[in-house]
Amino acid sequence: MNHRSTRKQNEKALNLLYILPMFIVFVTFIIYPITQVFYMSFFERRVNGEMLFVGLKNFQDLFLNSDTPRMFLNTFIWVFIGVFFKLLLGLGMALVLYRQFLGKKMMTAIMLIPYAMPAAVSCMIWRLMYNPMFGHITQFLMDIHILNMPVDFLGNTKTSLLAVMIVNIWAVAPFCALNILSTMYSIPTYIYEAARIDGANGWQQFKNITFPLITSSMRTLGLLIGIWAFNTFDVIFMMTQGGPANSSSIMVNFIYQNAFQFNNRGYSAAISVVSFLILSVFAVMYVNSKEEDTRYE
Repeated sequence: MNHRSTRKQNEKALNLLYILPMFIVFVTFIIYPITQVFYMSFFERRVNGEMLFVGLKNFQDLFLNSDTPRMFLNTFIWVFIGVFFKLLLGLGMALVLYRQFLGKKMMTAIMLIPYAMPAAVSCMIWRLMYNPMFGHITQFLMDIHILNMPVDFLGNTKTSLLAVMIVNIWAVAPFCALNILSTMYSIPTYIYEAARIDGANGWQQFKNITFPLITSSMRTLGLLIGIWAFNTFDVIFMMTQGGPANSSSIMVNFIYQNAFQFNNRGYSAAISVVSFLILSVFAVMYVNSKEEDTRYE
């Protein structure tokens, strides 16, 4: 008995030893930085560099700031409406690529270009296309008489967020299409064959077979790209730097501005804490959705 007890203790100690390196990495690179951000949110940096404890003042300033409603609204539009159109466009692309036709491989490769392209290259291309003087978008809209005069889409407070969203949707939709397409390929073909024998047309097969069977996967995908969208900084910064007048800024841009442009680290940390809490909800929803997908496979 003593020998067995000692062996079990040794096995437990060995298991803990295996876990220890990952635990150290987890604490050092995840837990410690997060606690530092929470800690900084209760302080304010003075001109002389001294950190002064201010309690909840940074959070109070955040929710009383006149820019805060715009920040939350822009973030909501960027994440939720952006995710909707990424999934919608991705679904349409997946339905096209699901069919067998000549040049399918070539079309798939072309479709992947926006997703594979570096963000800096994509932003340069789209900035040229949006240029009010010689950009193709403005010229096309004038040719079909939607516009009477050139419009600076990136320099207009009413259109800047939409203009940058289009770039982000264009870049992420191919990723959504590939994920949806892989889910569609996992659906047994005999289900469609049975439906065709029963007289179901293409729309009925999509409505009663395809869409119900890919809904769970699309929900998980939507949560994942929603988390990505919430943390998107590069595209917005390279396209408009959050302007004009913060009209295209989301939470992550406000965090950057206050931390590195205004040197208001405590206020920036307070925004980061709110952002972290929101993302935690998304993360829990994503994990739960992923577990449900695994359970039904």
